Amino acid sequence: MKAFIESLKKRRDILRTCIALSEKGVKIDVQGHLEISDKGKKCDYYHVQIIGSKHGRYIPKGKLSTAIALAQRDYFDRTLLRMKKELHSLEQYIQLVENGTVEDVYSRMCPARQKLVKPLIVSDEMLAQRWLQGAFNQSEYMPEKKIYPTKKGDMVRSKSEVLFADLYLDMGIPYRYEPVIVMKNGHALSPDFSLWDTKRRQEIYHEHFGLMDDPDYRRNALKKIDEYRQNGIYIGKNLITTFEGDGAILNMKEIRAMIEELLL
Repeated sequence: MKAFIESLKKRRDILRTCIALSEKGVKIDVQGHLEISDKGKKCDYYHVQIIGSKHGRYIPKGKLSTAIALAQRDYFDRTLLRMKKELHSLEQYIQLVENGTVEDVYSRMCPARQKLVKPLIVSDEMLAQRWLQGAFNQSEYMPEKKIYPTKKGDMVRSKSEVLFADLYLDMGIPYRYEPVIVMKNGHALSPDFSLWDTKRRQEIYHEHFGLMDDPDYRRNALKKIDEYRQNGIYIGKNLITTFEGDGAILNMKEIRAMIEELLL
């Protein structure tokens, strides 16, 4: 909801700017309006100066600046009232939801009452917490390789995974380590992390490919990405990929900025 309100405020600010420009534009000092005769391959422009008349003075190509000014002012006239109506409704709605939403009714109940109620809508934060606390199957592949502890207490396979896990924890992004997800053909894959995208209310995945110098590893990584694609998990949509190898060193500052843009 927070992200939704921010998007409404961005729309509000855009409308305010455009209204100011339109109010300035309608004052263009050209009398009358524009009529256009569209003949397919050719358009003729006419400057109509008498109100209610459809006949005007032909505008030659050398004086198209008059046609442009009339067309622009007509555009401002048509959009100004519409934008003002939208802005008025938007400001009222923003004020309404900032004073409390339907989600807040449930969130503000005491835990004892919440247990008795099945909410129609829950807040983004509560939904994220439910996902984080929900049961999931974690990969049991080679547990002896999980030797690196994270701040959260997970044991992971590499120092890079420690960096990612701690980054997600510090940024307040709910994550699970090595969840098992089953593909359409029954084959199970385990991405390094699954994350809860609070803005879009969906689970997404993060695969870190850390040995791209190794030909066999690289081949298997590409196969894995392709299998994700075949199952509707796409890079840039619901799959984050990061890589390490010769000449490809992790830049956690840049990765943090990317995660902020995608998820926060």
